[in-house]
Amino acid sequence: MNILYKSFHLIDVDNELTIRKDISDDFNSFIDDFVEFSNHNEKTKAYTIVSEEDLISDCIRRIVKDDDEGYRNELTDKIASKLLESEKLAQAKIYPTGSKVKKGSLVQALVQKSEDEYEYILAKVEHSEWYDGISLHRNSGFSSEKKSIWKFAIYNMYSINDHVVFNDVSVYTDTKAKYWTVSFLELEEKRDDAFNTYNAYKAIDNELKSAIKTSSPRDYVVLSNEIQNTMNTPQDLNYSNYVEELIDQYEPVSTEIDKEVIKDCLLALPERKHFDTEFKTVPSSIENKRTKKYKIADGVELMIKSTSNDFSSRIISTMKNGKRVLEIVCDDDETYNAFIEENA
Repeated sequence: MNILYKSFHLIDVDNELTIRKDISDDFNSFIDDFVEFSNHNEKTKAYTIVSEEDLISDCIRRIVKDDDEGYRNELTDKIASKLLESEKLAQAKIYPTGSKVKKGSLVQALVQKSEDEYEYILAKVEHSEWYDGISLHRNSGFSSEKKSIWKFAIYNMYSINDHVVFNDVSVYTDTKAKYWTVSFLELEEKRDDAFNTYNAYKAIDNELKSAIKTSSPRDYVVLSNEIQNTMNTPQDLNYSNYVEELIDQYEPVSTEIDKEVIKDCLLALPERKHFDTEFKTVPSSIENKRTKKYKIADGVELMIKSTSNDFSSRIISTMKNGKRVLEIVCDDDETYNAFIEENA
């Protein structure tokens, strides 16, 4: 990975201006660390470019194709100015609530990943003010150790025959404010929450079927029901944390189940099956997945709803008089009385 170009701008919404700052040699390590951090951040969502003629995409394309530093500086100035305008609009909208857009600085970097692969990173990093302990003059900037990042976007692209072709854009935002993606970057979310909920559930269930259902049907049923419960409960889901917690706390029925292997398989799913690692669960997207049916005999089925948390302790398979029997703890009087044998 080779960083071909980098820039840094202070975004001052209060005074309505952007200030380009020269990047000193000792600041290069911060940029390098930041690029590494952005590429390994798991809390990103996939977005697509609505029009490659928008200012950001057009500037990025020109920056990739033209290595003149002065020209690149002009283009990054334009990008910084657009962020300032977007933040001014966002500030005007939230002003009546007493809230303010977080102060920050814009970091930009062009990275060459291979001979024809590039990525362009834009990030808004924390910006704060303090008073010098000796001169008592007010200074502004950010911590070299804390590296708090409010938002970032990674434009993935490749160059072929002097043409720049964009792929998806990976975006992270620390809040639900949409000015970063809509007003500034003019992007469209590729995978919405409903898409993520459905694809995550389907991918996990299929992985559990292939990995453990044959060797331990009961472990599959319990874990699959747990997944249904989660996806049917509206909540903000961090997929990686969820998988870690789910598998770490689970005690398999079968000794053949290797929890670490199962965990690794599930953690690899977002990249393999193309869903985000951060999303809000949308129960309606798996409406037809809220129950599981099991055939008991001809004309008799057992139905388990995803809202059931303790079914595994209520339903047990056993043998009686040479027959396979399901023992089910029943709380409902009417159902229980309907099956009482007269001479029991």
